[in-house]
Parts: sequence; C-alpha cells; structure tokens
Amino acid sequence: MSDITNPEAVKFCNEKVRALADAATAYYYVALAAVNEWNANSLGTVIPYTADTIVDGSETDGRTPITGAKVNGLIDHVEAMIVDLEANSNQKLNVLLQIEVNGSP
Repeated sequence: MSDITNPEAVKFCNEKVRALADAATAYYYVALAAVNEWNANSLGTVIPYTADTIVDGSETDGRTPITGAKVNGLIDHVEAMIVDLEANSNQKLNVLLQIEVNGSP
C-alpha cells in the first residue's frame, strides 16, 4: 500500500476532513449531554410538544421564538443521530473518533 502525498489531498484532509470530524464529534457529545439531561429531568413533561412559545426573552432581544414542538423536534432529531452513530457497536462514531483531533471532550 502506498501513501497519499498529493498536496491537494493533504490540504483537504488537514483543513476540511479533520475539521468536519471535529465538528461532528463535538456535536455528538453536546447532543448526548442534552438528551441525557432531557431524559434525567423528564423535560418532555415540562416542555410539551405544542405550539406554545417558550418565554425565553426572544421577544425582546431579536432571537426567533421557539415553541415546545420545535424543542421536542430537535430532541427527536438528535436522539435519532445518536442512535445512528452508536449502532453496530459505535461503527459510525468510531469513524469520527479515528479522524477527529479536537472534537472530544
């Protein structure tokens, strides 16, 4: 097996591939912590899957308001991502962990 020394390939891997793996790994760990807190504190009962707006100051500071449904939708999304990365003995997560440099806590 020969090494890949093409400067364009090396630059792409250093600047894009490793950065992507770092970002994806960091996202996984932030998502995992949020889902663990969501479940540990039964936040699904505190933030129902409704169109009710979360009163978080967004109405006065310019941020887009969020609803209980949007929060629950995000939690559903990250739970699915976590399940996918951890499936088959962490097969996809391990790909990220083998490439990332700065994404792990």
